[in-house]
Amino acid sequence: MLDDLQLIRKQDRDGMLAILNRFDKQIEEALEIGLGAFSAEKIPPVENVLVCGLGGSASGGDFLQAYLGNSLRVPFLVNRGYSIPSFASPSTLVFVCSYSGNTEEIISAFQEAREAGCQVICSTSGGQLKELASQNRCPCIQLPEGYPPRTALGYSSIPLLGVLSRLGVISDRSEEVRLAIPWVRSCIDRYSEHIPSQDNPAKNLALQAHRKIPIFYGSQSRLEMVAIRWRTQFSENAKQLAYSGVLSEMNHNEIAGWRHPAAHFQHLLPVFLRDCDDHPRIQLRAEITAKMLKKESGACFECWSEGESWLQRLLALMLLGDYASIYLAFLNQEDPTTVEVIESLKLRLKDHISG
Repeated sequence: MLDDLQLIRKQDRDGMLAILNRFDKQIEEALEIGLGAFSAEKIPPVENVLVCGLGGSASGGDFLQAYLGNSLRVPFLVNRGYSIPSFASPSTLVFVCSYSGNTEEIISAFQEAREAGCQVICSTSGGQLKELASQNRCPCIQLPEGYPPRTALGYSSIPLLGVLSRLGVISDRSEEVRLAIPWVRSCIDRYSEHIPSQDNPAKNLALQAHRKIPIFYGSQSRLEMVAIRWRTQFSENAKQLAYSGVLSEMNHNEIAGWRHPAAHFQHLLPVFLRDCDDHPRIQLRAEITAKMLKKESGACFECWSEGESWLQRLLALMLLGDYASIYLAFLNQEDPTTVEVIESLKLRLKDHISG
């Protein structure tokens, strides 16, 4: 069914694939948003960076943390929750990120950051957060409206790069981002719905994961965030349980759990995310661990990053997981866009507060 374009269009009622198919354009637009967001001249020296976000709005921070890695000159933390760390101070740069602008945890984090005297920069498409930014005269990165937050990774990450560069926290990455755009386009062309299953890595991954519970393993500080992204995308888009782990941490605990209940291991699919620049010992651990888990589950899958630069390889893996999660939604006969259970939970929380 993944090669039946008419059936795909019927299943993809809100055009999730159309959004993903123009992700290269989103990066271009996001780069311009970051370059023209606001002047950073009045912000004092930054000693640490906090990115506050949940769900898709936190993915941008995760992505930057993996991409920038050891090149970061100050501590960088992605914060998911109502409160901010006690170390936050006037020398802390806080990106308060909520695509909708109405995420209750982020509204709370905004208030705490203001009370702590932090340098607060908002990133949103509107809602309550935009109003709060205006009322408190906080700089605000204005994002385009109308996207499911999980599809707006370019908007949630690339503009922050421009701000960090102007503040001297990182070197200018705009040219590297521009050079990655043609590679992103080529990946889209490989993963799009027009490419048949036998030649499409994303469709193949979806077929492998169908009727299984995938467990995505990535390397510490590098592909760990991709594993998390794949887990969340498979859950939201495909409405299917998925889990993630990290090497080498899982070698010190989780691997011991692959004994019971052995009768159900056939329903699990270990998926190892690999990159050529992972630590040599991590490479070895991945190879040995994959063989051990394949023996238990009967199947194992490897996905290697592709591209010349680290940014290209990171983006390629992100796209592969995004496309696979949408194709898996079709196999599960689900609409990848709608998330009724999340909206229902939000309404119940709102009713509880108001009552």
